[in-house]
Amino acid sequence: MDVNSTTENFTRRALWAQIDLDAAAHNMQVIRKHVGPHVRIAAVVKANAYGHGAVELARTFAANGADCFAVSSLDEAVELRRYAGIKKDIFILGHTDGRRTEELLLYHVEPAVFNLKNAEFFSSEASRLGQTLRVHVAIDSGMSRIGFLPDEESIATITRIASLPAIEVHGIFTHFAVADEADKTFTRQQFERFMWVCSRLEDEGVRIPLRHCCNSAATLELPEYHLDMVRPGIIQYGCEPSRAVSLAGYGFEPVMSLRCCVAHNKLIDAGSTVSYGRHFVCDQRRKIATLPVGYADGYMRALSGKVDVLFHGHRVPQVGTICMDQCMIDVTGEVNVRAGDEVVLFGRQGDQFIPIEELADKAGTINYEIMCNINRRVPRVYIQNGQVVEREEYLFDKP
Repeated sequence: MDVNSTTENFTRRALWAQIDLDAAAHNMQVIRKHVGPHVRIAAVVKANAYGHGAVELARTFAANGADCFAVSSLDEAVELRRYAGIKKDIFILGHTDGRRTEELLLYHVEPAVFNLKNAEFFSSEASRLGQTLRVHVAIDSGMSRIGFLPDEESIATITRIASLPAIEVHGIFTHFAVADEADKTFTRQQFERFMWVCSRLEDEGVRIPLRHCCNSAATLELPEYHLDMVRPGIIQYGCEPSRAVSLAGYGFEPVMSLRCCVAHNKLIDAGSTVSYGRHFVCDQRRKIATLPVGYADGYMRALSGKVDVLFHGHRVPQVGTICMDQCMIDVTGEVNVRAGDEVVLFGRQGDQFIPIEELADKAGTINYEIMCNINRRVPRVYIQNGQVVEREEYLFDKP
């Protein structure tokens, strides 16, 4: 199916997130070139691959340089095993209940550990099942989220965990709080604390194969911190970690665009108002088109009256309050406005481009949240070599 046909012959909602698999493959190749051949790449595909679709993106990343995968929960890991056919290592960045040890072993997933009690439960269950569970030790170097603090008490506890039966400490990691800011002072302090823990554990005879701390920003700007493995997230999807971390010169390409088709259009008179609250008042007779997308799809209500969309190859304004399922745009002056015409909410249409960061700025949030908010009732349409190769309908395709 040609990419241009995505706007035609809809049997369901004429709304989709378009995912460019060629761009995703290219971005992973850029990361591989940047970190070199000897640093492992853990592709971060939590939160449904930042809204892009974990199954298709994991397959693409695996084929283009990713060595393993990071997720936030066991359920996300199971999805990769069951539906994506991923055979490479998968580890969990967040909490996993020890009562799910059998599932961890069944699906060969490595949990994070950050307290002794849970580690002991993992050990007891893995021993009972006659298997060894690989784990990654989390260090709190300044995020104050999860992890052992960098002190002697933690060294003693981690040393004890490393000696537990049926437990193999495969990795140790921390997470940077402000690596995406221009001032790297605190990030350097975090790195020093993390390396102190690693050094002290080696003094105690605990040697851990994989040390990892670099998120996207640190992967790009702090190559001396790459250690054994990096965890790029947002840059895999062609988006900047922050305004302070430029992607210029790397060649990253945006992977996602959000698109829909005009559902209805009408002429309304001067003085007429549009949508809830009547905040938009027509100063003259205007042509208003209605789109089948709203804040329940992830097109945030906070964007109301602040953003443009792309229509017929150029920008037109969104007007009125964005509703749960619909919103309106002003297409006054446009000719041949028809139901079915494509509208791009962010992404490229012709020579024009609306970056997702523009929406994030207008909403007072970050690009991560915009992508992650595009929920399961929005189909994902996957494009490769200019052709539609897959269409994920979450409400229909899986039980």
